[in-house]
Amino acid sequence: MRICQVVASWENGGLEKHVIELANALCQDHDVAVIAHPLMREHFDRRVQFFAVDFSQSRWSPKLHFEVRTAVNAFAPDIIHAQANKAAVLVGRLRRWLNGKTFIATLHNQKGSTGMFERFDHVIAVSPGIAHLVKRVPVTAIYNGIVAPSPIENGRQLLAAEFGFDASQPILISIGRLVDAKGFDILIPAAATAGVQVLIVGEGERRPLLEGQLKETNAKVVLAGFRKDAQRLLAAADGFVLSSRNEGFAYVFVEALLAYKPVVVTHIPMVLDFVSEQLIVPVADSAALAERMQWAVTHIEEWQQLMQPTWQKAQQHLTLAAMVDNTLAVYRAALARVC
Repeated sequence: MRICQVVASWENGGLEKHVIELANALCQDHDVAVIAHPLMREHFDRRVQFFAVDFSQSRWSPKLHFEVRTAVNAFAPDIIHAQANKAAVLVGRLRRWLNGKTFIATLHNQKGSTGMFERFDHVIAVSPGIAHLVKRVPVTAIYNGIVAPSPIENGRQLLAAEFGFDASQPILISIGRLVDAKGFDILIPAAATAGVQVLIVGEGERRPLLEGQLKETNAKVVLAGFRKDAQRLLAAADGFVLSSRNEGFAYVFVEALLAYKPVVVTHIPMVLDFVSEQLIVPVADSAALAERMQWAVTHIEEWQQLMQPTWQKAQQHLTLAAMVDNTLAVYRAALARVC
């Protein structure tokens, strides 16, 4: 197959990671092109044909529409796959002028409107919890799969030495941009109440607020900032906490499961498919989060036992190989319908 991926975002987030890993895996056996911002070029396998388009332009820009149309038609794909909302808007508008047989789009997050996805032949949702948001178009839920983080020996001691934690007590980790959606302003007071040690990895606009909370609460929390070795830090921790207010697909949650880390998570769509309700707390409920974290770090063996079915299911559904196989199945079925 000739497969063209279109992505309009170029940050260092889950969407970009998904496109990079999917394209690099698909190009092993198929002809693959990616249309993306120039800053994304370096992340792709040399076998991926890269078309640089400046997606910082407005989604209404005639120049942007022309550049995307030109790139797609130059590659002449069998499958045109738009990743997330902005790419779906652009490809949907241009569909009548594009030399493609089948049009696929992926919904990555909860959105108020999903009308732009109704212009496609098939939609992929990154979890069953958001698949219902798309109407009048066939939808398949495919979890974003990843390569499992490598295990780390003596991880707690390494984290304690680097960040000043007490090595005799469990160390939890949370990873994400420092924005309201991630709920770190809920996590910090919860950690203070529970008396647990937490490493927060990530950078963002809410850092001043979070630093203020640390001073007020004396929480045993360290803001590590952005780290290229976030997966290594995750593999070294005793457990993982997801405090998000909302998520479409939480990559770091998947990384935690594939690294066999026990978790405490908030009630967001995708976690409901995997995690025992005993480890899920209401969104933005600091007291409930504190109670669960405190229980977890004082009942490590029971916590790990609760996680056994979750870890087994993650190995079946959340690997990169599973994601690629399921995506190819959607491509083939969609192509068969138009041929």
